[in-house]
Formats: sequence, structure tokens, C-alpha cells
Amino acid sequence: MPNDLLIKNVLPRGHRRGDVLIMNSRIESIGAGLIAPPGIEVLDGTGKVLVPGFVDAHSHLDKSLLGMDWYHREPGRGLQRMVADERDLRRSPDWVYERQIGRNAEVMIGNGATHTRAFVDIDTDAGLRGLEAMIAVRERYAAALTMQIIAFPQSGVATRPGTEELLDAALGEGADIIGGIDPCMLERNPVKHLDLLFDLAVKHGAGVDVHLHEAGALGAFSAELIIERTRATGLAGKVVISHPDFLGGVDEVSARRLIDGMVEAGIAITTNAPSGDPKPPLRLARAAGLTIGSGCDGALDSWGPMNRSDMLFKGYQLAWRNGLSTDEELDTVYDLISVGGATIMNVADFGIAPGCSADLVLMPGQTPVEPIVALPVDRTVIKAGRIVARAGEYLG
Repeated sequence: MPNDLLIKNVLPRGHRRGDVLIMNSRIESIGAGLIAPPGIEVLDGTGKVLVPGFVDAHSHLDKSLLGMDWYHREPGRGLQRMVADERDLRRSPDWVYERQIGRNAEVMIGNGATHTRAFVDIDTDAGLRGLEAMIAVRERYAAALTMQIIAFPQSGVATRPGTEELLDAALGEGADIIGGIDPCMLERNPVKHLDLLFDLAVKHGAGVDVHLHEAGALGAFSAELIIERTRATGLAGKVVISHPDFLGGVDEVSARRLIDGMVEAGIAITTNAPSGDPKPPLRLARAAGLTIGSGCDGALDSWGPMNRSDMLFKGYQLAWRNGLSTDEELDTVYDLISVGGATIMNVADFGIAPGCSADLVLMPGQTPVEPIVALPVDRTVIKAGRIVARAGEYLG
């Protein structure tokens, strides 16, 4: 149902302090001295800022251990071992897909996310059980969180017979995007892996999102293959490379060439503010016009305990890791944790302007960039004009 709201004396990102009137779930007007029509809820925005809702453009809601017993992570595990450990964990009778996905979704919403692109593992052990749970959670929280689902072959495709058929079925049963992973490093057959992904995408009219943990020249080689296939299939605007840390592991001339190729082909990237080096050169990528989103990735999962489903915290990490400290630089963080992801998701009418959908976060601050540093718990999350969370608590 349409929702109406008036926020008084607030500082919206990109505007002067004033009032924001929301009617029929959209921003009606922004200005000083706006009058609330009878019966409309009024929020006091004094001392607060208003920013667009956060967009977690790379989430793994199905991996979270929130609310479960502590998981012991052994040192020195490689990628294959961590993937196998995760499959073993899901065989446990304590694992309930829909419960874990729902718990993570509520945390995500409570922290300010109004949209997410959620990967869900598809493999020959779990079949489509994770997808079925993800679809159920998407429907349950639809009034608070817009979700695109990515069918993700975490364990590989070419190396695990039967996975291709499962991915095909997943796209037919509700997944929006086909995922891929490390065509060289994990699959050992980049041409076969990528041809399979793009063929399925064309068949189902879906997008493609490839995890590319491959470093340096190897990652650059896989990226070139993805660029070629994006051009050949006409999927401009529907392809994403996730974890493009390889861009920071090649020389600047090569990085510029790859970035220009992605821009020309209509490919976007997402980053999770990697803790180590190399990392993607965000300034170089932004200057070239590359669409960049970000995401919390996994949150308290078997891979590691230090992440959480909080895009504002992710913004803090992105600023810290990329040396963003001036007000102008910090303001670009919202392009990474909000606007860029919305562009990747093709969200229409996103932002703070008359006519935009009222997907917003209200937080204390003297300037919109202050919350990136202060990380306030006090956040009022608004989805389509309705308050869906306060102070980190999802309201239902």
C-alpha cells in the first residue's frame, strides 16, 4: 500500500537543510516549510541527515551462521578446502536455510539496506534447496528489501557434472542472474566455463556475475574473456565482475586498458573492500566512468568471522582502504554503497529527488559524510515511504 511521511528540518544528501514530503511511497517535494497533509506521520530530522537506502550489491545471505554456535576455523585452509568445509556444514541437521537467510536479511535491513543482489549456492549436494529458501525470504521481506537472486556455482560447474543442469533449472525457477567463479583457478577451463554461463544467460534473458579471485595476469586474462563474451552476446549493462582485485595487481597501463574495455562493453564491478593487497584502483575506475557497486559479501560465515551485513560499515572500510578522507572524497562512498549498486540492479527512480522512490536512511550527523566515520546505531530505515527499521532492529 502507498505510504506517506513528512521529515522536517533534515539535511538530505545533495540538498540544503529543509523538509522532505513523501506521498504515495515517493518523494513528493523537498524544501523549507512544507506542511503535512492531515493524518501524515511527521519525523523530526533536526540534527540528522538523509541519504539514499544502501544497496548491498554482493551478498551471500545463505552462508551466515548468525544465531548458531561458534564455528571453529582452522588456519591455512585453501579455497577448495573452505568450499568443502561449507558444504559439510550444510549437511548438519542444525542447518536451516530459510532461518539463516532470514536472520541475515533482518540484520541487513536493520542496518539500512533497501536493496540487495544475493548469491545463493547451487551445487550437486544442496540442489535447489538454497534457492527455494532464498525465494521464500525474498517474498517474506519484499516490503522492506528488494532482492535480485544470483544462482552461484560456488563449487564449480565444469568440475562438477550435473551443476549445469541445476543452474539451468534455477534460472527457470526464480533466479535472476547466473553466477560464475574463477574460470582458470578453480575450473581450469575458462572457455568452457564462460561459454556455459553466457549461453545460459542468453537462453533465460538473465545477467551474469562472475567471482574473479584470480590475481594479476590470470585475472586479467579471465576478464578479457568476459569482455569478449559480453560484446558478442549483447549483454551490455547485465554483466558484473565481482572481486576485481586483479586490477590492482597489474601495471597501470594494463589496468586502464581493462577498465576501458569494461566500460565500453557495459560491464560493472563490485568490491568488498578487501583486507589485503592488491585492491581495485577505485579512483582510476571512477575516473574512467566504470560503474562500481559494493557489498558485504559473506557475514559471520564459515569463511571468516569479521564481516557483517552493514553497508555503512562497508563504506567505512572502503574509505579506510582507499585513503578517502576529505569531505568530497567521503561523499563518493555513497556512490559505492548505494547509487552504484542501484545502477547495477537497474533500479528506476533511485535517489533523493522529487519522483524518486522513498528508499532512505535517516541518521544523526552535521553533514551527510559524518555517519560514514561515526557509524551511528541510530538509523531510521525507510522503504517506499514506510519505516521498516529503527536503531538496527527490523520492525516487520
